[in-house]
Parts: sequence; C-alpha cells; structure tokens
Amino acid sequence: MCNMNINRKRLLVLLLMNLLVVVHIILWYKFGCQRVGTFSLNGVVSLFGMGLINSAAAFFIFVVLMTAFFGRLFCGWGCHFAFFQECALKIFGKFGINPKIIHSNATIIQYVFLLKTLTAIYEFWLIYGPPQFHIGFGETQVMTVDLPRSPIIIILFVLFDAFLFIYLMGSRAFCRYVCPWAPLLAVFDNFSFWRIRKVNECKGCMTCTKSCTMGIWVHEEIAQYSAVVNANCIRCLACTNACPNGTLSYRWGLNAISITRRFKWLIPQQRNYNWYYELMLIFGGLIVAYYTQKWLGSFQTFLGAAWGLCFGMLIVKFLESKRVPVLETIQLKRRFLVVSLITLSTLTWCWMTSASYDIRLLLRGNRYMDVLEYDSAISIYNQAINEFPSNHEVRAALALAYKMKGDYNRAVTEYKTLISVNPDNAALHNNLGTVYYRNGNYELAVEEYKKSIQLDGDLIAAYGNIGLVFLKQGNVEEAIPFLRKVFPNEEEMLKYILTLYNPNQGKNG
Repeated sequence: MCNMNINRKRLLVLLLMNLLVVVHIILWYKFGCQRVGTFSLNGVVSLFGMGLINSAAAFFIFVVLMTAFFGRLFCGWGCHFAFFQECALKIFGKFGINPKIIHSNATIIQYVFLLKTLTAIYEFWLIYGPPQFHIGFGETQVMTVDLPRSPIIIILFVLFDAFLFIYLMGSRAFCRYVCPWAPLLAVFDNFSFWRIRKVNECKGCMTCTKSCTMGIWVHEEIAQYSAVVNANCIRCLACTNACPNGTLSYRWGLNAISITRRFKWLIPQQRNYNWYYELMLIFGGLIVAYYTQKWLGSFQTFLGAAWGLCFGMLIVKFLESKRVPVLETIQLKRRFLVVSLITLSTLTWCWMTSASYDIRLLLRGNRYMDVLEYDSAISIYNQAINEFPSNHEVRAALALAYKMKGDYNRAVTEYKTLISVNPDNAALHNNLGTVYYRNGNYELAVEEYKKSIQLDGDLIAAYGNIGLVFLKQGNVEEAIPFLRKVFPNEEEMLKYILTLYNPNQGKNG
C-alpha cells in the first residue's frame, strides 16, 4: 500500500509540474506576463552558445547542481514528460498489461542527441564567436519555435513516445532511450552523495528490482555495493517503499565514483538481444529521427526516434515469433565494424544537419545588425557574397545593412541586383522604394511602391509608404486613397495625417 502511495504522490507532483507549465504558457500568451521565459534544459545552448543567462539557462544550472547533490531527482519528480509515461504505465496496469523492460545498447541514441546539442553550441561559437555572458530572463519565449503547435503532432508524440514506446520497450522508455539530457545528467549523478542505500539486511526477495521503473537490478547493486550506483537511477523511491524488509533508504554517503572507483554511464550491463537486433534498433531510431527532424522540425526528432525504435522492435518481435534463424553471437572483428558504422552514421548526421558556412556568415552578420554594428555586419555579408554570390538571402541582408547605415547608393545597387534576378518580388520593390525615399528621391520611391502594389495588391506597407511620401510632399489629397488601405477607419487615418503632416519633420522610412 505504501508503494502505491509513493507512486501516487509522484504522479501528483508530476501533474502539478504540468499544470504550472500550462499556467506559465497562459500568463505569457494570454495576459502578456513575459518577464520570465521558458524553463528548459535547452538553456545549456543559450548559456554556453550565446552567453545568454535567461530563465532556461538558470533552470539548467539549477537542475545540474541538484543532480550533483541529490542525483537525478528531477528526472523522477520534476520532468513534465515523465507524467505521461507514468500515466501510460498506470493505464496499462489497469488492463493487466505489464510491459517488459527491454535492455539494449540502443541507449546510444541518447548520446547521439547529446552530441547534436554540443554541435549546436559549437555552431554558435563559429557564428557569433566566444559567448559574451549577459542576463535576459525574458528573452526566450515559453514555447520556443521548435515546440509543436499542431494538436496532431502533440497527440502523436504522447501516443508513440509514451504509450506505444512503453508497451514495446518497457516503463520509462523515453527516459532510457531518447531523452538527450539523461546522459548529461548521468555524468553529474556520479558525484551525488544522496542515493538509495542498504540500511538493513536484505532477504533477497528481489521486490526492489521488480518495482524499479528504470529496469535497474537493484538487488544485485545492493548486494555488491550496498548502494544503487547505476546512473539510470532517477530517485523515484519506488524501490525503498516496495521493500517489505525496510532494507533500502534514500540517504547520504559515498558517491558512485568513490564506491566503484570508475565512472558510470548509461550503457546497460545486460542486453535482451544480440548485436544484429541491436544494430536494427539503433539504425531504426537514428534514421527515422533524422528524417522527422528534416521534415517536421528539431523537436520532432524525439518523436522520430521513438517511431524508429518502435518499428525496429516490431521487426524484432516478428523475427522472434517466426523463429527466423539469426546468429546469437558476433565475432570481435564484426563488433568493430558495427561500432564503426554507428560512429560514421552519427557523424554524418551531425554534419548533414549543421548549418552551412554561408548561413553561419549570415547569422553572424545578423548578430552585428542586432547590436547596430552596421560596418561589422556589412563586412561579414560581403565576405559571404564573395564566396557565395548566388545567395540572395545574404545579399538582401547586405542591402538592408547599407540602408540602415545610410549608404543609400550601395543599398540601391544591391536591391537592383536582387530585382534583376527576381523582378516579380513585391517586397524587393517596396524596399528599394524605401531607400529612394530616405535618399530624398520621392518620384522614384513612388514608382517602386506602385510596382510592388501591382505585383501584390495586399502589400499594405506599400500603400502606407506611398501615403507617407505624398504627406511629406504636402499632397494630402493624393495620400488619402492610399492611407485608406492601411487604416480601418477615418478617425485613425486623420490622427496619422495630423501627426505626419509636418513640413519640419525629418525623413524616416
């Protein structure tokens, strides 16, 4: 009964965490309370990649420190996705389904995802240079751009990464195979002095092992080390309450390094399948993850990994059910080939999904634009243009930099180059018109604005810009028909005219 109580308490805590996330999202998007952004372990990227100490970075630091002292307590009691996995396991239990925990070297997928994160940090260094640390707690949204907005994607994520994944590979399958933060936190777990320890005599009933949601052989570790040293331990405390003899307790003592004299990783000691099946699972997870990232976005990588692993498990179960003969062991030289293939595929993925050099230069120039260092931005953009003259996105950024700097002649040259390649782009004509306007060439500005309207009659900015030019020329009557396209009523338009119709006002655009 006590075991049920601790599981229920954990489920309630995890539910509370998800409710807090929902409240945070509502406060941010509905009520505009945007002083504190997202709380996410992705803060490691903003912290070490950009030097931005925002809410996510602070959260990352907090979780790392907590793990170093108390172990992976966050994974057991604080992770929002753990709630859905706990619910799935509870629902399965209601129907008498007890998914078998599969031990596999497919956990290497987690390390691949962690490597991708480190690659992202390295890319920030290449683009922006060494991080310059600064504080900005509201600079990251609650729901970052990589998070799914589509209800279909969210439902699929829960169904596959929680229910089907757990059904095929056992409880907390997402934590054991996909979560990119598990291997990172496992490193700090080695230093934790708080862990599950033996405090009374063990009777060898193995109840602790049976209750472990992470599939740890608790009774063996207790017998060998008098403590659980496995880095997969999430301090859920299910084993301490399941033990009928009071053998286990969550207490202070030596850390895993002091006990075992070595570092503990997330590679399982026992495996359910041979290397052929292992290879099938690993490549299934990695390949499907790559294509879901390519087609659906970065966050959906985790969904793709779960899809691939589930698909691989279905194939394995099919082969087992048909009793297809497969070699039970692999020679040492073949193991080397397997490891080489996995390493090669991982490095290839990191290379294929990393930003190209021209995009890095573009982003580096954009960083200078953000801090109004136009000369530095122009220098970077010109470097990119010299090496990639057909990159129109870089040239558009260069034209904008010239315009913001006030070098209108060069801005006109760049925009004309872009228009020569894409003459039907209404936005380019509008931008060129704005450069002419700022340079005092009102007739040419109006000509370009009218071209943009002919190409795109819904480009409101062009109507407003023409109205602005006529107001600057003192021609209110000609401005009004264009301004009516911009403002919803006559009153707002009149306020705008009274504000702008000032012959002493300087140019702006």
